[in-house]
Amino acid sequence: ALPIYATGESDVFIDTKKMPMVKKKVRKLEDQEEYESRRLWKDVTNNLKIRDIDAATDAKHSLEERQRSEARERKETDTPWETRLFHEDGECWVYDEPLLKRIAASKH
Repeated sequence: ALPIYATGESDVFIDTKKMPMVKKKVRKLEDQEEYESRRLWKDVTNNLKIRDIDAATDAKHSLEERQRSEARERKETDTPWETRLFHEDGECWVYDEPLLKRIAASKH
């Protein structure tokens, strides 16, 4: 627990070690589209799992450079970035199907 009071006392807000594990439900990588996050970052993730930090770093740099290159190309050709799940709201990106919206829709 971290000290959260001026007196230096600490309190446990939530003990994640006592929470049950919940297995993620995700599609297989081969069923994901080209720009889905897990598919994009799979080489980084796999190398981290086998503790090959140098290979993970190389994969990360490669992915980021590819993304920078694609952004430069879009800028040069005046091609807007097309999104499927988010929309721009001023300087922020907002998810189109937030949890509260999905919960409300499931109740009808």
